[in-house]
Amino acid sequence: MEYDWQFSQKIKCSDEEKRECMQLISDLINLSIMARRNGLLSLIQVAEESASFLLNKGLQLVVDGVTPQVVRNVLEGYILSGDFEGKALLERCITLEGLAAIQQGLHPKVTKEFLLSFLGEDSYDKYQKEFEGGNRDSLESYLKNIEDTPASSAIGTELEQIILKLDDDGIEKFLMEINTGDLAKFMKCIGGQAQLKIFNNLSEKAADALRDTVEDLESLNESDLANAQELALEIITDLQQQSANTVLD
Repeated sequence: MEYDWQFSQKIKCSDEEKRECMQLISDLINLSIMARRNGLLSLIQVAEESASFLLNKGLQLVVDGVTPQVVRNVLEGYILSGDFEGKALLERCITLEGLAAIQQGLHPKVTKEFLLSFLGEDSYDKYQKEFEGGNRDSLESYLKNIEDTPASSAIGTELEQIILKLDDDGIEKFLMEINTGDLAKFMKCIGGQAQLKIFNNLSEKAADALRDTVEDLESLNESDLANAQELALEIITDLQQQSANTVLD
């Protein structure tokens, strides 16, 4: 599909029709999350139950392992042969690109950004209000659920105690020295109380991003956990040494 000026004229539709397309985007994002957590085969039931011909066909091709370019060619063929306009064309292009993103394994947040771009700038805030209005509640629920989570090992318990003894300034410095991916792995090692202390030192946006990264992590082996623990301990030790040197000076 060529997303040029001519295409933009063909997908013009009312604000209400755009709002209706938001539900489709939300559904595709949920499929993206499902595929990342459980694999593409988890989409089989959705493919069998979907009332949308294009979504049904696309999911079947993706689950069958057809190459991304062939999937795109097939779906574009169905779209172009229908000579659609307005909402009908918009929905089909959103479906096509949503499926492509799922097959490529793009992060659901990236998929959301791309699909919402089809609806225009004014629709972004509307989507967030209607479909993501519960994000804060979701974060609070997540934090409540991890509160009593035990550390993954004896070393994890020791690291948890170190984190709990750090003041907010120490936590902030630690967060500045570790990237999100390594921090997410470290969070898998320590208990809930230490995790909460770290989350409480993050902005809401950063906390949401960290939670997403932690939840996206597949099961970690002992080597992954050991490396995460070692890195975090090294960072904390360096920060403590720097602090001690400052006091001596």
